[in-house]
Amino acid sequence: MVNSWACGTGSSLIEQLQGKISKPSVKQYRAAIRMLFDYLVIVQVVPFNPASSVRGPKYITKKGKTPVLSAEEARELLDSIRTDTVVGLRDRALISLMVYTFARVGAAVGMTVEDNYPQHRRYWVRRHEKSGKRHEMPAHHNLDTYLAAYIDAAGIGEDKQGPLFRTTVRRTGELTRNRLA
Repeated sequence: MVNSWACGTGSSLIEQLQGKISKPSVKQYRAAIRMLFDYLVIVQVVPFNPASSVRGPKYITKKGKTPVLSAEEARELLDSIRTDTVVGLRDRALISLMVYTFARVGAAVGMTVEDNYPQHRRYWVRRHEKSGKRHEMPAHHNLDTYLAAYIDAAGIGEDKQGPLFRTTVRRTGELTRNRLA
């Protein structure tokens, strides 16, 4: 098998697979074979990786598969959250942040209290995304209302450096100083 890859028939295997399975699956097969040969090189079973030069099919997707909530679905979701406790207010604020800003969960729970700030008679939110990117945007008026209600009820407005979305002490409903995971 090693010799067949070295002689170039590995690329014909990829070509055969392309006719039978989808391009992403072919890329996974190629990656698995390449990783196997990488391991065989490390443990010195073969002198070089013959699969490293084999190229897989190009696969580019222009449209994501992530479903987006309609306005009615988002409104129904936000209205269904009980807001008679600080935990309910926190959950509504967190979900509304993700709905109105399209924030990732990691970016949303990574926010501090100072990342919700006033600027020119309007509140803005600052998210810290992957690779150190920062996104600053004006808060939707509903998001502004939900965040203000949560911050006021939680009493965390003065703790600017503290996490915005905090864990609770078991079932007591008391917020801790720890960030949601």
